[in-house]
Amino acid sequence: MQPQNEVPAIADTSSANVIISVHAVLDANDKPVSGSVDFDVTTKFSSGVTVTGLHIHNAAAGVNGAIVIPTDVNGTDNSITIDSTGRTRIQKQVQFPSTSPAISLATIQDMIQHPENYYVNIHTTVNPGGAMRGQLVATDGTVVTGAMSTQNEVPPTTVTGSGIASVVVLRGQGPNGTVPLATAIFNMDYKDFAPGTIFTGFHIHNGAAGINGPVIINTGLSGSNTVTVDSTGAGNLTFVVPMSPLDATFATEVATVNSLFTTPQNQYINIHTTTFPGGVMRDQLRPTEQVQLNVNMSPANESPAIAGLTASGPSSAMLFLSRAADGSVKGGMVLFDVNYRNFPANTTITGLHVHTGAAGSNGGIVLPSGVDANANKVVTATGNGNIFKSANVTTDAGITALNGILVNPNGYYMNLHTTVNAGGAMRDQLAQPLAKPAITGIGSNASSVANSAPGGLISIYGSNLAAVASGLDGFSNLTALVTGLNGVTVTVGGLKAPFYYVGPNQINVQIPFEVTAGSQPVVVTNSAGSATTNITVLPAAPSIPFVDANGTGAVVKLPDYSLVGPGNPAKAGDTLVIFLTGLGQTTPAMQTGTVLQAPAGGFNNTVPVTVTIGQNVSMPVVSSVATPGFVGLYQIAVTVPAGVTGRQLMNVHVGNTLSNAVFVNVQ
Repeated sequence: MQPQNEVPAIADTSSANVIISVHAVLDANDKPVSGSVDFDVTTKFSSGVTVTGLHIHNAAAGVNGAIVIPTDVNGTDNSITIDSTGRTRIQKQVQFPSTSPAISLATIQDMIQHPENYYVNIHTTVNPGGAMRGQLVATDGTVVTGAMSTQNEVPPTTVTGSGIASVVVLRGQGPNGTVPLATAIFNMDYKDFAPGTIFTGFHIHNGAAGINGPVIINTGLSGSNTVTVDSTGAGNLTFVVPMSPLDATFATEVATVNSLFTTPQNQYINIHTTTFPGGVMRDQLRPTEQVQLNVNMSPANESPAIAGLTASGPSSAMLFLSRAADGSVKGGMVLFDVNYRNFPANTTITGLHVHTGAAGSNGGIVLPSGVDANANKVVTATGNGNIFKSANVTTDAGITALNGILVNPNGYYMNLHTTVNAGGAMRDQLAQPLAKPAITGIGSNASSVANSAPGGLISIYGSNLAAVASGLDGFSNLTALVTGLNGVTVTVGGLKAPFYYVGPNQINVQIPFEVTAGSQPVVVTNSAGSATTNITVLPAAPSIPFVDANGTGAVVKLPDYSLVGPGNPAKAGDTLVIFLTGLGQTTPAMQTGTVLQAPAGGFNNTVPVTVTIGQNVSMPVVSSVATPGFVGLYQIAVTVPAGVTGRQLMNVHVGNTLSNAVFVNVQ
């Protein structure tokens, strides 16, 4: 929000970043039927002010529009006074649908689909018509984590403290890939520090492990704004850091924000003290994978069931997980998103947790949200609302629970406690029980196949293959794939297969290079049992994956690696690269599951291949090699011959073995 965006514009240097979160309960057609809208405002007013309004209006930039989503901030009995620093954080929640004030479901649906047609603004006594405003923009987000240690500092420090940190990074989606604004939400739990320790800085720096680098994203912890460790030696630090083009360092901040989405290991998080002004503990930031578990909490699910309470809780627990090299979870954060409904007015919520325990039994808390009966209780005047709260996983029991949830989420439940029902007011298991797996087919990401090759990638399709879906997002600096993921293993010819992806209906693995030719059993095993099918393994079985609905495969044009298609046809003389799998062992040989490193003295060459297009017209082969940076992926470079135009079928041949055909557009 900026004063210059008001109509008419206001000459002032104030600004604010606002996060608008919509928590919607959806119907069978994925349309909102009820929910909450959260306002999270971080202000930088140029002076002290009294805030008299905070709203979302319906209008495009440059036009004033009607209020469609108000908060309870007003100029009579609920204003907000901000001191001379001009800085504060305002958090408000409103419910929808609502008649007083009127908030329609149609407004919520339209705002989600067309945020640019809405703006948020804030009003003050000096500018009652609006002090500053900003159009809404859609965002994407990521979560990065760090297990902060004093031994990671350069040089290492001599204190015993440690910290578990997570950073939620939100990035505005502007036109042509631009980032008009961003926000980083820091959350760190620390322990074992000497009472009286003074934290003087908390930042994200650019720099690899073992290297000290510059501060890029600064929480503002410094100078007179320090934190002193209390007698317990433990605590939590939370900071919301807005970034906008008004910042002199915005371009550098955006570059780091973008890196946090793709290569967070190039940044580190650390905290500083008066004794160690250069940094007392740090860790390289780690990517996370997101696992969302949806539940519908009910009083009837409590043990014993709660009678006479009609409350409900369509909710989710979002797990953000970082993995060790062996595939186990080594760190994480849980984001609780709980839509509580139909409680009596003035209900006080005193707890929100994930517990261990099967349906019908009560178990201990393993993942607390931080909601409690003291300073962190939630009081609802209407009985309806949303709790949107993150919590770092800081205990060994919590890490054990995260690993257990991935294997058998039915053995864990979420519940919510109130003063009236202190033992639990409503609950639900995190998932239904997992059944024995069933295999319906094997493919190569293109179509059902009857054969493949050592080192090739296959997809196994079926049902009940796994309880929870996971890929490789949670691994940092991955050098080798794991042979078990979320409690699931796959063997081909009796040898464990490395995983790319595991999910309830699909598993992607590499066939080990050591598997011999012939008919080989493929066995999927999860916590409920096993299923077996067979595949024919050939020395080479080329398959072009990633085929879209139009039959276009993974064929790109050099030098820009743009995908060949109707809007980007190839021309005679162009060099195309075909990405495929199933070309077998290379020279020099590759290792099963090992990520191929960029070549130093030459590429890993495949067996001889030929490529044809159209009516069996040969495409000269420039090279056929394994693709660096991947497992089981190959690439063939070919030249487009003269005399071929239009939408033509292309095949890869290895001896008498033919790949699936894909379409290539030639001009």
